[in-house]
Amino acid sequence: EHALKQPCLHMLVGQRCSGKSYLTSKILAQAKKEQTFDIIYIITPSFNSNKSYFGKYIEEENVYEPTKDSISKVIERVDADRDSWEEYLVEKEMYEKYKKNIKNKHYTFSDDEVIMYDSIGFLDGKKPEWHYQKEEPPKSLLILDDCLGSPAILQSSGLSRIATLNRHIGALKENHKERSACGLAVIILTQTYRMQNGIGRVL
Repeated sequence: EHALKQPCLHMLVGQRCSGKSYLTSKILAQAKKEQTFDIIYIITPSFNSNKSYFGKYIEEENVYEPTKDSISKVIERVDADRDSWEEYLVEKEMYEKYKKNIKNKHYTFSDDEVIMYDSIGFLDGKKPEWHYQKEEPPKSLLILDDCLGSPAILQSSGLSRIATLNRHIGALKENHKERSACGLAVIILTQTYRMQNGIGRVL
């Protein structure tokens, strides 16, 4: 009940060996317990060194090297997840209509409907399934670790977007309860932000 409301923009600042990765792992452990996030991404050059902290929570396919387009790639995946959610809602609505009509003895399916339902798999017993645990728009977290001086900070086209608009990333066509977007929570681990080529003013 005292958890920070997501999606947040967090910055953990501390000198080397001060426990930034350890603290982040504790945040991830609590988030997993409460099912806060459906998927977690990390941009870092040192994932293998920090597997003891992050390996239990982050799949290898969600690890990115800090390049100038790594943040944009993560945002693209958030948008793709949003598209999957909205496609699921459309398919679910179609399935409800299909079930209703198949129970109606007086309803006659058109040829186009039969072809459509067959292509989706309804005629073979397939039901729409959402691929995350909670039936709601997907919630994502991005961690940036050891990225100072890297293209992910200095040349990224997506850094300003996550800094100012992270709550609005993955905008939904229709609001879900109080949510108008999937959003992207962000945790930035850094040794300092007061340096040349450090964390920019927008952050």
